[in-house]
Amino acid sequence: MAEKDNETTPEDEVQAPPAPSGMSPLKWVAAGVGFFVIAVASQIVAPMITGQGAPAAATAEDGEAVESVKDLPPAIYQSLEPPLVVSFDDGTLVRFLQITVEVMAREQDAIDEVNRHNPVIRNDLLMLFGGQDLTELYGREGKEALRVAARETVQRILEYNTGEPGIEDLYFTSFVVQ
Repeated sequence: MAEKDNETTPEDEVQAPPAPSGMSPLKWVAAGVGFFVIAVASQIVAPMITGQGAPAAATAEDGEAVESVKDLPPAIYQSLEPPLVVSFDDGTLVRFLQITVEVMAREQDAIDEVNRHNPVIRNDLLMLFGGQDLTELYGREGKEALRVAARETVQRILEYNTGEPGIEDLYFTSFVVQ
C-alpha cells in the first residue's frame, strides 16, 4: 500500500495546455499596442517635424478669421529648378550643399511673380546658403532656421518688387551635404 500512496494517476496530474506555435497572445497584444502608439505618434509628430502643420491664425483677405485650411484657397507649389548648390571650404576639404526648394502660395499671381523674379530669388538664396556654418546644418534646428530664413528672403524680394509677400511658405524637398 505504501507504494500505492506514492503513485499518481493521470486524473491527479494537472497538465498545462500545449504551447501554441509562434507568439503568445500577450505578445500579440503588446505588438498591436506598439503599432498603434507608433501610428498615433507619427500623425502627431510628423507635421511638427516637417513644419507642415496648419497655420496658427489664418485670416482671409478681408480680415475675417478663417476656421480651417479647408476655407483657404488650395495651395499651389512651385519648384525653383535646378537645385541650388553652394560649396564650403572647411580647411581641408571642399564640401557641397545641394538644396531643392519649393515655394507655396495660394494664388497663381504669386507663383507668377516667383517665376518673374527667379534670378533675384536664386541669387539671394545662394548667398544665404553659402553664408551658413555647415556644422549647424547637420541638425534639425539648423535646417529649420535656414528654411525660415529662406522663406523670409523670398518674401522680402517679392514684397520689394510687388508690394506683397506673395508666398505663404517655403520647403526644402531635398537637402544634401557632401
